[in-house]
Amino acid sequence: MKYILALFMAFSVTIFAQSGDTITTKSGLKYLIVSKGKGVHAELNKNVEVHYTGYLTDGKVFDSSVDRGEPIEFILGTGQVIPGWDEGIALMNIGDKFRLIIPSNLAYGEKGAGNTIPPNSTLIFDVELMGIGVPKPSIYEPIMELVLADSIQAAINKYHDLKKNNFDDYNFKESQLNGFGYQLLQVGKVDLAIAMFKLNVESYPESANVYDSLGEAYMIKGNKDEAITNYEKSLKLNPKNKNAEENIKKLKASK
Repeated sequence: MKYILALFMAFSVTIFAQSGDTITTKSGLKYLIVSKGKGVHAELNKNVEVHYTGYLTDGKVFDSSVDRGEPIEFILGTGQVIPGWDEGIALMNIGDKFRLIIPSNLAYGEKGAGNTIPPNSTLIFDVELMGIGVPKPSIYEPIMELVLADSIQAAINKYHDLKKNNFDDYNFKESQLNGFGYQLLQVGKVDLAIAMFKLNVESYPESANVYDSLGEAYMIKGNKDEAITNYEKSLKLNPKNKNAEENIKKLKASK
């Protein structure tokens, strides 16, 4: 059975890399240059903006910044993203489009990620490097200590104070709190993750993505009604959100 599964996964990955030459690095990361841009090369410790669509090896899309209309931002080479991303994006120039084939040890490993990415998953990402700039600290950094100390209201108050008085000093984009929320989910702090996702919903009420993330957190917690409510809000804002659609069906069928 393991041999058959390995063959299936290898075949599935091959489907994603039918054209061009796939390059393998020493770490085991594979990448395919889909098209070349004309911008400057990515630099470590700089802020990068990346559009992406992520697939499992069976072709299922599990996340897409393209669908949300907002590229993800992070500081390259600092561990804010999975290792396969830090390595892969560092190979790119602005305007480049790559396909990254990331083995599980450079992604989410044995734990997987929530209910979306199973354990030991090889992941495929279509990525485009959109921009490079001087990094700003993420807004989650000054409130992290309060959140981890379970002082949620103090963290929320500090967030609003910084947003009002120090907006230009921090990166307040939707992806910042969302990423922090998923970090909290990864270490089992589900209630804290829910608090951060709810704060993001308050800040970005027209974003399908923030409701999708909140729905996932409630689903992990086992609160099916709240999970369905938030997935439905996400689907209303983005009718193409297949993840929300599928999870609503699963949740309703299990009630």
